[in-house]
Amino acid sequence: MAENNTPETEAELEQRFRDEFEVGGKDRQLSDEQQLEQLGTYINAHYPLPDFTPPWAGGAGDPDPADRYIAHLPDRITHSSMLMLGSGLDHSMPGVAFIGGVSVQDAPEIDAAIFLPSKPSGHWAITFHSGGWWRGSGDALEMQWRPEVAAAAELSGTTIVDLDYPLAPAHNLAQISAAVAKAVDYARDQKAASVTGWGYSSGAALAVLNASLFDALILTFPDLGSIAKLPEEIRAGVELPEPASWPKSLVQIALQDEIATRPADIDGLEQIQIREYVAHHRISTPKIAREKIQDVAEFLSSLKDDK
Repeated sequence: MAENNTPETEAELEQRFRDEFEVGGKDRQLSDEQQLEQLGTYINAHYPLPDFTPPWAGGAGDPDPADRYIAHLPDRITHSSMLMLGSGLDHSMPGVAFIGGVSVQDAPEIDAAIFLPSKPSGHWAITFHSGGWWRGSGDALEMQWRPEVAAAAELSGTTIVDLDYPLAPAHNLAQISAAVAKAVDYARDQKAASVTGWGYSSGAALAVLNASLFDALILTFPDLGSIAKLPEEIRAGVELPEPASWPKSLVQIALQDEIATRPADIDGLEQIQIREYVAHHRISTPKIAREKIQDVAEFLSSLKDDK
């Protein structure tokens, strides 16, 4: 029916039909939320999640299945995005798009890899992978986390030490933090102009736990609640410092995070920048993944003006 409640003419009816239906569908731009829904649904249907339960919560205690899933995720996101979102978009992940001339060298004395940008600024960062305190090393480290670290190093000119820190339950938080302090001392000994702590998920909790060692923090999808879930023999009585005491910080929040909750008491603090992303904890579109690393690099670059 037409808006004036008079019957549509045959020509009007045919035109409305043409407007509403096209063979092959219409070329519509999906919103970021719609793209994430399409991508997440496809990945979850074709690549079922393994058991991510830590051993102290009744899990099998074998990190390999979960780490293999994480290791394959960047390639699976790219391929799934091409299938579900179309080949006309840029589906390159940060470790492909921004790698540039970065180089890497081993630092066995601190159990780390050092990412050297092609144009170093003299500023350094120490980075901490995710993994719920008990996994995240091995293939997951090399194939998922370190490509993003390399991209941020190259984009920002920051020399980044990615620490393969000791894991629970073989080590408690005091022992893990001792490895962090050793890595920070290493960077300071290299005459670093500043040292930033950057962690993802539980790695962000590790950065906050050692906030007093750093000139700045970057917390990517921080799972600060992961510390309270640890058994006391692993937690060793430690408590996270309040956000008001943190140094200059960038907090990255996934709006569709199914793992971590938004850290309390971060809003309204002058030294804390907050960026929000249409993303799940582990899955985002390549576009959002690139934005996340570009924001990390921009924050790292801004530290040059603070010294």
